[in-house]
Amino acid sequence: SNNNGGGGSGTSDPTINSLPGKNGNVKVLNYALTLEILEADLYRQALNLASGRPLNDNDGKLRDASAYVMAPGVGNLGAQSAAGFAYLRDFAFVEAAHRDFLRTAILGLGDTPVSPNAKGYQFGKAVAPNLRAILRALLPLEETGTRAYLGAAPFFVNFESAATKNLIKAAVGIYSTEARHSAALHYVLESDIGPNGTEAGVPSNSRVSLSGSTLPYSDQGLGDTFEYFSTPASVVAAIQPLIVK
Repeated sequence: SNNNGGGGSGTSDPTINSLPGKNGNVKVLNYALTLEILEADLYRQALNLASGRPLNDNDGKLRDASAYVMAPGVGNLGAQSAAGFAYLRDFAFVEAAHRDFLRTAILGLGDTPVSPNAKGYQFGKAVAPNLRAILRALLPLEETGTRAYLGAAPFFVNFESAATKNLIKAAVGIYSTEARHSAALHYVLESDIGPNGTEAGVPSNSRVSLSGSTLPYSDQGLGDTFEYFSTPASVVAAIQPLIVK
């Protein structure tokens, strides 16, 4: 039972329990923060690449949004190039806002946020300086983040408390935003916006179930009625190539 968040020390998930935090809710927030730090940094690098800037331009900090203009030769998505770059720019700032919100929330709970990886983050392989390659590199990360929030939701504790309800509202708000990001990237890349169980580079094909059985519905074989989720352990394993060791 996940009912030990007020004074207890953790949740029923060993991966989340391994994270710092005085109770289960802070551990869940630090799990989310771990992912948002990664996403924000890789989006920042991707935006710099698309803008013709060094990956760690401005000492690894975002400039004002107006400073980012698509570099010549980057826009290879035809009529979708302008939208693709706008999504990339806007989402970079959204991920940074998610990161900063979670840090502030953890500090507000009197606890310590996890720190960024000291050696930084990298894409699993070199990314060509064009929008198609850049957005394709980001897409598995974005979808993994979406599924990670859904997979972590059951591990909040003290569900009956007002504080936990507020945290869940915030988490669902971020989750829905990540899902919109994923759909937008799919759209400009002209691929299935999903959700689907065959996303390249995304862990887990699990979907919501009831008493161990699939829910009693028919999606006529489309497979897009419920979002898939990923367990914390599978997410942590999936992001390892993105963390500089």
